[in-house]
Amino acid sequence: MKFKPAKVLVASLCATSLLSGCVTNGGNANFLSTTPGANGECDYNEAAYVIGGAVVGIGLGLLLGGDNKGIATVAGGAAGGALGKGLQSYLQSRCQELAAVQKRMKESELNVQAITAPASGSWVNPDDTQKEDGEQGIAVTVSNTAMFETGSSKPTVSAADDLQELAKTYANKNRKVLIVGHTDATGPDAFNRKLSEQRARAVAKIFSSAGVSTADLYYKGAGADRPVATNQTPEGRAINRRVEVVELETEKGIIAYDSFVESDPNLPARVAASLEIPETPPAPPKSQPTQKPSDEGQVASKTTTSSPTQLPKTLKVGSSIDFGGQSIADYDQNLAEQIEKKEQDDSFIASLWPISDAQASSEDPMLGTTCINDTYRPVGEVMSLDDDKPIHSTSDYVPGLYSTSWHDQVNGHLVGLTHVAVLKDSGLTNKQPTFFVFENYQKGDQDPTLSASASARSYAGKNGVIYRVFLDETVWPARCVDVFFPKGSAQDKTADARIYYDKNEQVFANAMTLKIAKSTEQ
Repeated sequence: MKFKPAKVLVASLCATSLLSGCVTNGGNANFLSTTPGANGECDYNEAAYVIGGAVVGIGLGLLLGGDNKGIATVAGGAAGGALGKGLQSYLQSRCQELAAVQKRMKESELNVQAITAPASGSWVNPDDTQKEDGEQGIAVTVSNTAMFETGSSKPTVSAADDLQELAKTYANKNRKVLIVGHTDATGPDAFNRKLSEQRARAVAKIFSSAGVSTADLYYKGAGADRPVATNQTPEGRAINRRVEVVELETEKGIIAYDSFVESDPNLPARVAASLEIPETPPAPPKSQPTQKPSDEGQVASKTTTSSPTQLPKTLKVGSSIDFGGQSIADYDQNLAEQIEKKEQDDSFIASLWPISDAQASSEDPMLGTTCINDTYRPVGEVMSLDDDKPIHSTSDYVPGLYSTSWHDQVNGHLVGLTHVAVLKDSGLTNKQPTFFVFENYQKGDQDPTLSASASARSYAGKNGVIYRVFLDETVWPARCVDVFFPKGSAQDKTADARIYYDKNEQVFANAMTLKIAKSTEQ
């Protein structure tokens, strides 16, 4: 399978920053275009603004595998049209303040974008004319390769000075501020998440010391789960090590922003793309060309994929329950492709997923788009600096997805999930399901052959939810399950699913049509 890195990164930035538009050079002239090294120049209009461009430009260059540091154009603005005059004035003022800060910074680079945090639950019914408007605000990415010592949550002296300058612009604004820490993919995932949270809290403390009320400050550690560049080069890893400062009007807006990003169906593909080994440009042709083997971990030509595209390995050797499927080397049904991206134009759908329908017919459709090529990444909590406790919003559940049970009979075996739950506001899950299998099921059977608690992540699109279930060794040979719950699943009482399992030292997959059984909680 081949990724198109430039499109993937630009689309990912659109999704991560909730931008209302995103183009490359030569695109929409109404959007602001900047070049790296602008040194804090500010050019604001009603459509959008961006300060600097170094982070975006370098990221594109790295993922393209070349020195293309000035090709990015990023546009951001309030979705749905012109802003109110008061908000326009405020954003313009903030733009100028942040531009002035950039000029005073010693070593940090700022990337500033206008953002829109969607209204809670807007993804469930995007055509609802009565839905409330989202909140408009600002996201500032602070990039500094020497912001923290390796493995430390304490900012360096020079970085602390830069952050103090930035923090002063947030004092006395009566706005909510979320600090998100990001790491590269070096080291264990759990360590990265904890370290990024500690770093985010340390930055939030600097903001507090600069006069921002602790009641208005929040922090979160995202670890390496939101990459904006490759993790396969030192330069790319440096870009991924960053701090994001999100400014919105209310706590509800902060929660909506974070939930939207966490439930973005593009996340698994972004992580996979960041771990893909960059291509090596082919050597110039010779008069008598000879074929040479490529170096390990490199790509010899544009028709060869890198090592992450190899088929996944089995967890154990041997066979157990056979679910009647095919080897994934021959299985081309990619369930995740059924979902449509939230709040994005149709022209961006192909970019948001690394595989188009045309590609799926001839290339491996598995990487980054199915559970077998993904890993479970828990959703981190947004913490309040006021009491260092998580903040939560009261939320209803998606109809039909509140502790419901779903099952199907596959190759004579009854396979099911219980306690399936998806929050209406965010599209995320706050309950972990139970997976079970009755081998050679007969009516009246009471004791499952396999049963265990599982780990689930959900990703919300305009037309439904991808519900991804990760299993441990206790239910081997089953490995994971992907379920697509369309919006009408509560009425239809069915959902397409795929089960992945080990057999004869290969990973197999089979389709299921899950049927709703009953609610297991009231």
